[in-house]
Amino acid sequence: MNSKLKAALIGGVICGIASGLPYVGAVNMACCALYIGGGILAAYLLMKDLPAAEKAPYGGGAVVGLLTGLIGGVVATITLLLAGGITDQAEQVLDSLRMATGQGAEIPQEVLDLFDTSRGASGALIMINLVFGVVTGAIAACIGGLVGVAIFHRKQAPSDS
Repeated sequence: MNSKLKAALIGGVICGIASGLPYVGAVNMACCALYIGGGILAAYLLMKDLPAAEKAPYGGGAVVGLLTGLIGGVVATITLLLAGGITDQAEQVLDSLRMATGQGAEIPQEVLDLFDTSRGASGALIMINLVFGVVTGAIAACIGGLVGVAIFHRKQAPSDS
């Protein structure tokens, strides 16, 4: 298995499960921090065996972070489905929409139907969650991968010439 893919799988599964837990993933800042941490972990796993003389692979860190975020977004959605967290998120979105529209405005019935969880999570709701999780996870973990390369890159020792 490719070292980038192996590092991304480990980082993505860890951050995906952690951010998919209903009470942890409900806090947006904690969720982004978990994806950034997953990207840093993946960058560490990628760089731990590189020789010190090799230049810092920022491109590799960005790629492994991006892969970590993609894998993490899928794993987080599956975790949310298994833990029943998608229905909690749907209620939070509806509450936010009601507060944003104010007292007099009505939320269209199509939007209410989209977030209706009385029969479980709808396919559209799962797809919205998956797309949102993958996109935001990829961005945050890519940043984490770049930060991880900057942190864990071993500097070449200065020569005595």
